[in-house]
Amino acid sequence: MNRQEPAAMDDEVAEQAAHWFLCNREGDLSAAQRIEFMAWMKRSPEHIRAYLHVLHVHRQVGAVMVAYGQEQGDRAALPELPATAKVVPLFAVPVPVPRAVVASRSRRPLWRRVAAVACCLLLVAGLVPWLMPREQMLIAGHGQLREVVLADRTQVRLNADSRLRVNIGWFSRRVELLSGEATFDIAADRRPFEVQVGDLQIRDIGTVFDVSRRLQSTRIGVVSGEVEVWTAGSGQRRLAQLPAGKVVQVDHRSHAVQPLEIPMSMLLDWQQRRVSFRDERLDEVAAAFNRHNQVQVRLTDDAARAARLSGSLEAHRVAALQAFLQRDARFVIRREADTVWVSSR
Repeated sequence: MNRQEPAAMDDEVAEQAAHWFLCNREGDLSAAQRIEFMAWMKRSPEHIRAYLHVLHVHRQVGAVMVAYGQEQGDRAALPELPATAKVVPLFAVPVPVPRAVVASRSRRPLWRRVAAVACCLLLVAGLVPWLMPREQMLIAGHGQLREVVLADRTQVRLNADSRLRVNIGWFSRRVELLSGEATFDIAADRRPFEVQVGDLQIRDIGTVFDVSRRLQSTRIGVVSGEVEVWTAGSGQRRLAQLPAGKVVQVDHRSHAVQPLEIPMSMLLDWQQRRVSFRDERLDEVAAAFNRHNQVQVRLTDDAARAARLSGSLEAHRVAALQAFLQRDARFVIRREADTVWVSSR
């Protein structure tokens, strides 16, 4: 995953913020400029911070200049003393300032303050809906693979029959995998990125990782970078810190973390519409095939569900899975219309 250096990004954003400040200060923006300005502001919280920083610096410089001007005026108003004077008066009598000058001085700073407040109010009014976390539901239908780019530029790939609830806000980025499987390529951002799966919470530390919500457990595989796995809710505790290349499954009930010896290429085979499994329970394998096919695989007893097997097949070829199971002496297979029934002997 490509990431820009923070310093370079900050300099570029600061230059853009200064550009938009000058554009707003010079006069009303055109309709096209307003659209472009709001799009730039909404792109990242860093843009908002940079623009507000420019406003703050401008106000500080303005205050210093006003104070300096007043100080110069006060100095000019002091009466001149004879060159031979030996005593400098402690309290000089000020020279009266014309009312027009006083009115001009009082009106200009007030006008600037009103304009700055109005600008800030318009800015906030336009951005408040975006600053609040917005919920978005992403769904990949039956047999469908889907790729989505989130508002923060994080790339998400959804496996078939998967649902993802997304909340991207100014201060945080949270998604919840409600069902199925997804791969996340996290965009560089100062906001934390968290993925919730049931009562588990996966915290990104700059990475690409795959999460699969399964029947008995959640499987997590880290392609690059690093993630932390925590329990969600009150009394949170860290279960694991996973580096690149690590694959584990976390039991839904006990939260026990079990390392898995699965090559990363096999972990992501679903993106090529393949179901690859190594020492997997048959009920998990059947569920993976059922996401992609109208013909459904049904298991009739616990022994068949718990049976373990290894292999790699095309996801849409249920007939290949049926033939694969028929060669295994542990199972009895029968086909009825759109259902393949699997029983243990």
